[in-house]
Amino acid sequence: MPKPLILLLDDDPAMLDAVSLDLNLAFDVICASTIQDGVDKINVARGAIEVAVIDMWIGADQEGGLQAINQIRALDAPPECIVLTAHGTQTNIIKCMESGAYSYVEKSGRMADDSTGLLITAIKRAMETHHLKQLEAAQEQIKAEERIKQDMERAYEIQMSMLPQQDLKHEGIHLSGYCQPADNVGGDYYDYFVLPDGRIGVLIGDVTGHGFYAGLVVAMARSCRTTQTNINPEVEPVMSAINQIVQITGPDWLFMTVCYVLIDPINHTYSYANGGHHFPFHYHAASKEAHPLESTGTLLGILPDMAYPAVERTWASGDLLVLYSDGITEAENAQGELFGEAKLQQLIHAHAHLSPPDLKHTIIQAVEAFCQGVPQRDDVTLVVGKL
Repeated sequence: MPKPLILLLDDDPAMLDAVSLDLNLAFDVICASTIQDGVDKINVARGAIEVAVIDMWIGADQEGGLQAINQIRALDAPPECIVLTAHGTQTNIIKCMESGAYSYVEKSGRMADDSTGLLITAIKRAMETHHLKQLEAAQEQIKAEERIKQDMERAYEIQMSMLPQQDLKHEGIHLSGYCQPADNVGGDYYDYFVLPDGRIGVLIGDVTGHGFYAGLVVAMARSCRTTQTNINPEVEPVMSAINQIVQITGPDWLFMTVCYVLIDPINHTYSYANGGHHFPFHYHAASKEAHPLESTGTLLGILPDMAYPAVERTWASGDLLVLYSDGITEAENAQGELFGEAKLQQLIHAHAHLSPPDLKHTIIQAVEAFCQGVPQRDDVTLVVGKL
């Protein structure tokens, strides 16, 4: 079992030799002759030095030991400090103790047996105190990590509660969604809702990054969407409102992609705007082909007055809308290959006859099988709607 490591700080070479010789039987001793040398060796040891024995009169300065204690105690995870003095003026000893020294031991011209025994006893007691402090710090760290874990779990629960809790069925249209964050707090968001006039809104968004700021932007975007659709649910005003809220929320480097689709079940039309989001697919039952809903503008949050013009499309019964985040198309397998849009499009073609929940599950299972157990690196979000 290795011996405990201590630092001996003294500018008298003879005293360094004498004291280190006396202590070597019980401890591994590192010697330093200047304050800076001692501080450097403590830093290099990375917490392995448990006790520093310091000459009060180092540098022929009545407060040299005090300066050493102050510098050492300012380090991360500092060792306990013991003052070693031949003069032991009460004033200086008090100053050292007030600065955080654990104890002091008087020395004679050469280390006598009695003072050596006192020093070894003081070092051992200081080590016990050091170990207790490390244990307390470790326990506090565990508690802090547990609090963070609980906070993240609550944040996850809150974020999941902001998503639709069930499928939407209205006027023959069926929508089903899925979202699995890569971290506890993700940056993906989807929503679908029925407006008072009977139209259906579908929205999917992806905030750059994960964690607190991404979750905050998601929460603000959802609140903004709810407020704006109560005022004016048309595509351009909703996109403009979310764009402005993204720009003023979170750091400057954080943006959001959004695709918003407004479906008219009576006239079999929909309008949409796509702000930098991965192109959703519109599968046409008649032609059995899926076509992308391309972007109509750039990422949200870049320019406050960015316009997102709406594009009008028609649809027929049996058509599909598939909205997704890059967590699906950019999912990687063990060989570093991406799932890709082509595979997603093929799945839609092959399984267009399924109900939205079944097609949703089929796509998710296909992505998981492709990844071969490789952990997801990004949030995975999917909305499937049968028109």
